[in-house]
Amino acid sequence: MQSSIFTRLVSLVRYICCVGLILGAVVRPSSHLVFASEDQQRLAKSLSHYTMGLVADLLGETEEGIKEYKQALHDADNYTSHLHLGIDYARLGNLQPAMDELLLAAKINPDDLKSHYLLALVYSTKNEFDKAANEYELILKHFSAIEPENIEIYSYLGQLYYSRGKFTKAIEQFEKILFLEPKNAEMIYVLGSLYLEIGNRQKAIELFKQSLSIDEKNEGSLNSLGYVYAEDGVNLDEAVSLVKRALEISPDNGAYWDSLGWIYYRKGMYVEALEFLQKANSLLEDAVIYDHLGDVYLKLNEVEKAKKYWGLALKLSPEQTSIIKKLQEFEHHPTHTQTLSSAPARNFPENSNGDISNENRKKYSTQENSRDTSQKSR
Repeated sequence: MQSSIFTRLVSLVRYICCVGLILGAVVRPSSHLVFASEDQQRLAKSLSHYTMGLVADLLGETEEGIKEYKQALHDADNYTSHLHLGIDYARLGNLQPAMDELLLAAKINPDDLKSHYLLALVYSTKNEFDKAANEYELILKHFSAIEPENIEIYSYLGQLYYSRGKFTKAIEQFEKILFLEPKNAEMIYVLGSLYLEIGNRQKAIELFKQSLSIDEKNEGSLNSLGYVYAEDGVNLDEAVSLVKRALEISPDNGAYWDSLGWIYYRKGMYVEALEFLQKANSLLEDAVIYDHLGDVYLKLNEVEKAKKYWGLALKLSPEQTSIIKKLQEFEHHPTHTQTLSSAPARNFPENSNGDISNENRKKYSTQENSRDTSQKSR
């Protein structure tokens, strides 16, 4: 049924295009040419085949549409035929020819965003995410120029740059947002996180504090400021308070529990650190949490468990050179690493002989038994 409709429509389109061609020649006669020029004939034929391609697409005759668009391009090269040919190839799952046609369309008409958007989708389907990101970047830049006060566009562009590791460019976008909305606590937090990424810790701390001065319950800033303090080994009591406030808002956030555990590690309170890091690990599988657990177990003289968690961290994030060095140190200098981990945890009260009290050894042992049981149940 569809084929018969298609055939009749094709005949109709050809008739219309022929009439248009004749009328064009009659209304604009040349002293040298009675009929339309050769170029006009090619353009008319191309238009005829392009229109038939559209009809085929409407009827779901994708392969027929491809034939018509190809013929249209044979008669006269044009943007729209390349675009629709690319769409039809993509529809059939022929991604490479789809990309080829869409790239030609973009080259002919770089200001039209349809080809760039479709290219982004095809690249994403092929897992070529960098190329897809380039197309999205072009689209977002175009819209930001048209709507310079639309903070959503700057946010999308900033997130795109962040995902690609282009932190300086991401910072530029979020600073544009803050120029338009200087009291946006969430954007100030995001900007602080970006400054951390480029190593400007002081600027990051200032921004986290600024965010909290606007919104004291901004959990991202609470956690990040506390974690930075822990990393720097400063203001550790304040860091505990900050992260606990974040946990009051989001009690099931594994990253926040990790921050709390790491603060206690920096305070030398390794049993408490272990408890909070185990809680983090129960909520979130993350290389940083595994790494922190390994460090805590080392301080507790549990060398095999330390190696186990560092190994898990490497599985999730193989590029972590610091963990590779730790494991290599165990392989090459096992005696030395035992010495490194021999200092008792400062949170264990010591008896008069300087040994860790039996009560606290029991506390640690109980935690470990509980941990093993919970892992088996999962």
